[in-house]
Amino acid sequence: MLQNHNSNYQTTADFHALLTMPNLVTYGDYSISNQWLHQFSKKAIIPTNVNYHGNTRLGFYYQWLWQQLIIHHPDYSLIGEEIQLQWQQQTVGAIDFLVHNHCSDEIEHWEVAIKFYLCFQHQWPGPNANDNLDKKTNRMQDHQLQLTAHPAFEHLDYSIPTQRRLIMQGRLFDAWPETQSGSSIVINPTSLKGHWCYCSQASALTLRTLEKRQWIAPPLFSQLTATLDIANVTVPTQAIDNNNIVWFIMPNHWPLHNREL
Repeated sequence: MLQNHNSNYQTTADFHALLTMPNLVTYGDYSISNQWLHQFSKKAIIPTNVNYHGNTRLGFYYQWLWQQLIIHHPDYSLIGEEIQLQWQQQTVGAIDFLVHNHCSDEIEHWEVAIKFYLCFQHQWPGPNANDNLDKKTNRMQDHQLQLTAHPAFEHLDYSIPTQRRLIMQGRLFDAWPETQSGSSIVINPTSLKGHWCYCSQASALTLRTLEKRQWIAPPLFSQLTATLDIANVTVPTQAIDNNNIVWFIMPNHWPLHNREL
């Protein structure tokens, strides 16, 4: 666990990262553009003296970061978060955010995700290879962002949104030392990039380990102290090299024998 001072420093860095990190995709009707993010960031207020005490999984922390940015933004109000939908005694899903845009006076439905995908055999799988960029994007567009059109939502005491936004930030990793191609999904050309390789290919690299909490806003190589023990990599591990390039080092059995990160 990070020391409190370092944790606050990392949280501030993470807020800044969210305000500058391009969407991974520009595919579909709802993906936010670089211009939208730039406009949002111009008036955004970085919260101070806020601490996260929720679930330790990165996706929950990332959603909390967006919650705080919405709450403190002068142009937006948070109407609802993690709204559970039940229909015919079954859970249909959960809506990440309902937001009031004061500038347009519109109600907006936002779905957010932080994801990391690797270029591999004409696909973009995640460290858990059961997940991939195409599947996640399609699910966010065709299922999650359609929840506010479901009859279960219409029974709740909320206004119907007139705007939907898909916010999926993170990093894409190109294969090394031999290049591979990803899927044909439309990638944001300005999305953050890194490299990935198997641990058996990484012996010539000088790497320092990133903790999971540091994946959103990786520190510089010089700010880290823990050298990655490449021989003992048993789970997908992010690291920084001495040129401050972000790497994903994969166990040699990947993409087989996945386990949830």
